[in-house]
Amino acid sequence: MRIVHVADSFPPDVGGIERQVEALALAQRKDGHDVSVITAVNKDGAQDQDQDLDVHRGLRTRWLTIAFPSLNHSMVAEVLDRGDVDVVHAHFTVASPIAIYVARAASKRGIPVAVTVHSVWWKVASAHRFVSAVFFGPSLMRVVFSGVSTMIAGHIKRVYPRCGAVSVVPNLVDTQWWSPTTPSLHRAGDPDFRVVLVGRLKKRKHIDEFIEIMSRVKAKVPAGTAVSVSIVGAGPRHDNLVQQIDDLGLSEWIDLLGHRTPEQIRDLLHDADLFVAPSRQEAFGIAALEARSAGVPVVGYNFTGLVDFVDSGVEGLLVDDADDMVDSLAKLLVDAARVEQLKKSTRARRPSVTFEDAMRATYDFYERAKRELGGR
Repeated sequence: MRIVHVADSFPPDVGGIERQVEALALAQRKDGHDVSVITAVNKDGAQDQDQDLDVHRGLRTRWLTIAFPSLNHSMVAEVLDRGDVDVVHAHFTVASPIAIYVARAASKRGIPVAVTVHSVWWKVASAHRFVSAVFFGPSLMRVVFSGVSTMIAGHIKRVYPRCGAVSVVPNLVDTQWWSPTTPSLHRAGDPDFRVVLVGRLKKRKHIDEFIEIMSRVKAKVPAGTAVSVSIVGAGPRHDNLVQQIDDLGLSEWIDLLGHRTPEQIRDLLHDADLFVAPSRQEAFGIAALEARSAGVPVVGYNFTGLVDFVDSGVEGLLVDDADDMVDSLAKLLVDAARVEQLKKSTRARRPSVTFEDAMRATYDFYERAKRELGGR
């Protein structure tokens, strides 16, 4: 197939969506497909990770992270009109002007358009409708929709109740690469409980709320309970979080490790007892699936994308709110036997979402787009 991906964000911008679009394009090219990428992100002459990847970048004119589609009209037309395109795969977040613009341009040309939504939409439904209307008018695009999780698929149906069926196309995670190959040398509570969190130090990841939660947990467990919390990631909130940790007296419990390579994160997870996913806006949870694949029980919220791959009570715990997370962590951090049982059952089960599952779902989604929308 000739596949064109379009995403407002793409490397060298850093984030889960950027990683996913690049990984999917590279995997499809490895499968033998002709793959191109259209993005609003220019990079001032830097080289792509893989120079063979056909990336078409917008002009440098952006307002915050939003590009102006009309300035990239010629580039978009050149990509879409260069030979027959079998499918355009548009990746939507909250505000995706370039992705929406290319989806509409492809739809007008009779090219099947498959849209995947990567972000929580329901609470920002008005913002998404506003962006679409301001940039492109009130008419609906002729596309098929998917979400990266069942939760996001539900959001799409609520925002666009007449959009038809909504597929689920999970993010790509090489679960086999993350899986442990040897038994863990560490046991919970011997000599400490090891908790890991991985994420960009940005406000929407709610790491400040997690630190507050750990302060409340510390007040509920017996004095002297040994806990080691490793927070992996870099970002603009670093200094604020350091100050918060000091102010709450959690310096002996929590370390900000900064950036780590995937290999270093995998080694850290293989000796961890629990992984915490504190974001209440987790559309999928890439880091959480990586941890679950590494055999680490995941603690997160039951209204996020984690429900697709964390069996609560078996592969971790999914909680209702911050109070529930405090109570759950406080109980686990004094119950080594319970934590070890969760680790054992997590390691024993194959993740319910794998790389192969995600690739199969993606290709099935394309076939649905071609079947329902037709070709040129």
